[in-house]
Amino acid sequence: MSKRIDELTEKLKLKPDQVFYRFSLAQAFLDEDNHTLACRELEKCVQAKPDWLIATLSLGRTYLQLGKIEKAKQNLELSLELARKQNHDDPAAEAEQLLKECNSSN
Repeated sequence: MSKRIDELTEKLKLKPDQVFYRFSLAQAFLDEDNHTLACRELEKCVQAKPDWLIATLSLGRTYLQLGKIEKAKQNLELSLELARKQNHDDPAAEAEQLLKECNSSN
C-alpha cells in the first residue's frame, strides 16, 4: 500500500467519522486500481452523506468498472437524481452516459 493510503488510514483511526478522509482514501485506492476497497470506502461515504453527489457518482462509476452492473445502475440513477436536484449539469451528463454504458452491458 502507498504512503498516502497509510496516512489516510491513520487519520481515519483518529477520526473515523471524517467522510472527507474516507473519500480521499477511496480515491487513493482507485489510483492503485483497487476498485473493491474503493467501493467499500465510497459506500461508507454515501451512508454517512446520502446526498453527496460526487461520492454517489464515483461509487456508480467504480461498480461499473468492477462489472457490478445492478449496483452501478442503482448509484448512477441516484447520482442523476441528485445532480438534477442540485442543478449540476456536468455530473448529470456523466451519470446519463454511464447509465447508457450499464444498459449496453446487459
